[in-house]
Amino acid sequence: MTGSRTGNVTGLRRDLVDAVGVLLGQARSALFITGPSLTADSGLPSYRGIPGLQKKKPTDGKQIEAALSADMIASHPETTWKYLLAIDHAVRAARPNRGHEVLVQLEGVLKRSAIMTINVDRLHQRAGSRNVIEMHGALHDLACRRCEMSSRHERYDQLPMPPRCAVCHGVLRPDMPLFGEPLPADPFTRLQSELDEGFDMVFAIGVGKMYSYLARPLLLAKQEGIPTVEIGAEHTDLSDVVDFRFRGSPARVLDLIGMVCQQVGRLSHEKLRAE
Repeated sequence: MTGSRTGNVTGLRRDLVDAVGVLLGQARSALFITGPSLTADSGLPSYRGIPGLQKKKPTDGKQIEAALSADMIASHPETTWKYLLAIDHAVRAARPNRGHEVLVQLEGVLKRSAIMTINVDRLHQRAGSRNVIEMHGALHDLACRRCEMSSRHERYDQLPMPPRCAVCHGVLRPDMPLFGEPLPADPFTRLQSELDEGFDMVFAIGVGKMYSYLARPLLLAKQEGIPTVEIGAEHTDLSDVVDFRFRGSPARVLDLIGMVCQQVGRLSHEKLRAE
């Protein structure tokens, strides 16, 4: 649902913001699917989901994808790591935004919630979210593909370049799919476990391209009559399918919905105390 009547919220329908806030305030559980546009509200650009990179010239896309590929890190790891250092610097300079903070607050209010993200920047965790399913892995988890050793790091600029495994001396790489590689299986297993428990609401936040695995939870919810919400500037394949559609900054829309949800919760608490 979209519309032109704004109330006192520029560009957004107040009645729809209120409706989603009330539904969320009454819900016991929710799934939040997040993408690069939420990270963009922290000032972090992205190229095809890779944070900190921008396509400034027509040829940039091919160069980025070639540099961040399995073939390149195997044959010329210094080239891949040049890009990874730039990504690391951009991600560390970014801070969680209001949208991330609202999701943390909702995690504390809802009986059960989960974040399914394709972002690899870990801004959700830095904001304080705990139940985060990283569908594309994470930038700051390093793995050795030879001996399967892994380690977590806060930054890369203090590591020798290219970093090597302490066990077998193989070149380390982020534990996330590079261009041309399949997605890891473990997050899908974890996601299915969450879906089996069910959710009272499902949100897509800042997802510009609705891949089938991102659309599936929304479509399943829609089939079961569970409210679905999409928040973001871009129109997707599900924009005309979801129950509520907000076109705007994910951080701003989440802030508005969160305020309504908080008010509903406060009123419910006061009612229980009065009774």
